[in-house]
Amino acid sequence: MRKRTRVVAVVLGLSLIVVIGIPVLYTHFVYLSSGRRMQDLRVAYYNGEGAWSVDDIIIPNLVAWIGCEFTTLRGSDIQAGALTDVDVLIWPGGHYPAYWEEVGLEGKTKIQEFVANGGGYFGICAGAYYACDYMVWMDDANFPPPNYKVEGDELNLDLFPGVAWGPIFEIADRPEPGYAMTQINIINQTHPITDSLPAAYQILYVGGPYIQPYDDTDYTVLGTYDLTGDPAIVSCNYGSGRVFLIGPHAEIEEGSDRDGWQFPPEYLPEPTDEDSEYPLLFEAMRWLGQVTPLEPIPVLTVPRIPSFPLQALAIELTLSIGTIFVSLVEWQHNQQTFLPDESASFSGSVETLERGIKAASWMIL
Repeated sequence: MRKRTRVVAVVLGLSLIVVIGIPVLYTHFVYLSSGRRMQDLRVAYYNGEGAWSVDDIIIPNLVAWIGCEFTTLRGSDIQAGALTDVDVLIWPGGHYPAYWEEVGLEGKTKIQEFVANGGGYFGICAGAYYACDYMVWMDDANFPPPNYKVEGDELNLDLFPGVAWGPIFEIADRPEPGYAMTQINIINQTHPITDSLPAAYQILYVGGPYIQPYDDTDYTVLGTYDLTGDPAIVSCNYGSGRVFLIGPHAEIEEGSDRDGWQFPPEYLPEPTDEDSEYPLLFEAMRWLGQVTPLEPIPVLTVPRIPSFPLQALAIELTLSIGTIFVSLVEWQHNQQTFLPDESASFSGSVETLERGIKAASWMIL
């Protein structure tokens, strides 16, 4: 009976805080994920033959900024089945013929199985060329237009139903300067990757492709090159997995040290860019990893508003009533007979409750 009385005292005392305090409370939302989280994603980066040394520096910093687990793989690791411990595979810019030599048909099959079983493929520049059915390289003197060099029909990954064409001379002539800042227009703002992004980005272009999907295939064009109107950013599903390809180098942060890389002296001055493409890449990683969207959870709290005196009055009233209640309960128990240990235990409970009421009030303030 004594234990029940103590429990009732605690419950009623806390209830007073809630009931009396409701007029000064309001609802806001805390966003929580009920499924896979970004920090749970296991991200692998290909740094074998052909990988661009610049991305070897930048990609680890990008993934660290996103907050995912990170590892590196070579072609032999992929062939040996290392993708079973990976959620998203990032394939960098670089020299795509070297990819074919190191990864081979065995590695290609492993990558296809990885994506089909729910993995994500993130291809940048040469990694985008590599992911398409085949690619057309328009900068080989031995294959003048219109008979351009066509490569990779068998050795390309065939993850995206289309053809990668490049380089784009309208953006950056070759061999000099070979790079330029270019505007990418986000043309689909209903896709989960781009629904919260700005309408355009300035991104560094270094010989990447435009990606031409086949007709009547399931794909999404997310962004286009402003100068040509051709697809620059695309996505598609592949089995249970997902594919994201981007022609320019959004991973490079011009004018910032966040990516950990400095433009070499021969290319100075470094291009400037006030915006950052990291939010784009974050959302791409979230989508590729099939991370559960954050869900709003309603939470009652006290607004920090200018009407502080009214708020303080309500809280003080709550504190006063709660304290009076505790005193009445304590007085009632003082009329009963307790053993010394029980009396001390009850007094401790009352003191704890009173301290809790005061602490709660100040936390609300």
